[in-house]
Amino acid sequence: MTDFFAQLDSQHTQKHLPSLQTPLGERSVYDSVAFCNRCGSCQQVCPTYLLTAEETFSPRGRNQAIRLLIEGKLNLSRNRPLLKAMADSCLLCGRCTEACAGKIPTAEHILELRRTLQTKTLPPLLHKLLSWRNRRPKRFALCIRLGWMIRRLGVIRLLRTLGITQLNALSWIHHADDILPAPAAGLFKNPFWSTKTHAPEKPTFIYLPSLEAEFLMPDLGAAVLKQAAQKQHVLVWKNFSSGLFEYIYGDLRQSRRLLYRLIRRHQQTAGGKLPLLTDSIDVYLFLQKAPQLFSRWPKKKQQAQLFVQNLRFVTDILPKTPLRRIQSGRIRLDKSALFSCEGKPFETAEKILKTQFRKNFVECSYKNADTPAFGYSFVQRHLAHSIMMQNVQNIARTQTGTVFTLSGLSALELNFYLKRFYPTAKADHLVRLHG
Repeated sequence: MTDFFAQLDSQHTQKHLPSLQTPLGERSVYDSVAFCNRCGSCQQVCPTYLLTAEETFSPRGRNQAIRLLIEGKLNLSRNRPLLKAMADSCLLCGRCTEACAGKIPTAEHILELRRTLQTKTLPPLLHKLLSWRNRRPKRFALCIRLGWMIRRLGVIRLLRTLGITQLNALSWIHHADDILPAPAAGLFKNPFWSTKTHAPEKPTFIYLPSLEAEFLMPDLGAAVLKQAAQKQHVLVWKNFSSGLFEYIYGDLRQSRRLLYRLIRRHQQTAGGKLPLLTDSIDVYLFLQKAPQLFSRWPKKKQQAQLFVQNLRFVTDILPKTPLRRIQSGRIRLDKSALFSCEGKPFETAEKILKTQFRKNFVECSYKNADTPAFGYSFVQRHLAHSIMMQNVQNIARTQTGTVFTLSGLSALELNFYLKRFYPTAKADHLVRLHG
């Protein structure tokens, strides 16, 4: 049973992970799936199960289907449509892992299933555009700039009026136009749109900006840089892919190549001893998994382990002193992320907000709700809408004024819904607390 997915896809063995890093040790994919005892704890926290009440769309149901597939009791070709629907509906949020006594990484099982099915999850045009970030970074940057200019000229608004963006192939443009902020007049003068690279002679810190901080919310990238530069000489690695997009939506081999390129570049910069900072919780949690991608290559795995020791999240650079201007109203933290919603970054973020806002910090809500992460809204529009509405309802119940996230994309998604259905609240990235 070991390395089953590689056996099932024998011509592309390196598209699959032979083993998974779990909180309870390293396991093969089959051993990890088989560890599920079907207790049902995960069902109480799974966003898709709470909406559908269907066993197939619960973490327990997904794990059992994958186990039956591995054991040869479920035919892949005959059940492909059901397996695809099951895989694509998963948020990869990790809430099931948090609730599970065995810490079963269901999100990783789902990704292995997606690689076996070999289907494109994102809309083809959007998938191609995002894949250019690592294959043709200059072309990607140019396309983003052109897109902002087209929006500023009102072309997208015209296409929406004519109904063209409602076409299946272009519906992602409609949603992207919904969630993205309006292009400001001085957008291209922002430090993150400048052609000059921030590269001091003797850097003491490396900043790897997320896609949203560099291209969609450059003011977010500038805020991170402002905080980091107060005590450090910051080297910014612009338009540099971490491999996360490929890990979720593409080819694992390509993700591994991009990740190793990042690791090697880090090694070659000041001897690999500089802290590497990111502003996206999704990127951070993915990079934490780096050793898992190189389990077949002991030397590379060791390099990945050393690399992980230098990872930093923005919560590590935020000051613990109170704000000069304390915001009024209740405050809460949205822990939405890929793979996990527990660990040091979340604990530090909570501590910062509790210290600064005290009684105004909403620590307990009626139930947890998620902001679908990393492109889920482009894959499962209707499910994402229902999940987002639950989130907005919880924010309204607690009369929260500001929701802080650990991802720029989550802030964009949540802000769109808040403006429409609960405009007295807003969402922002945690780093914007200080600038």
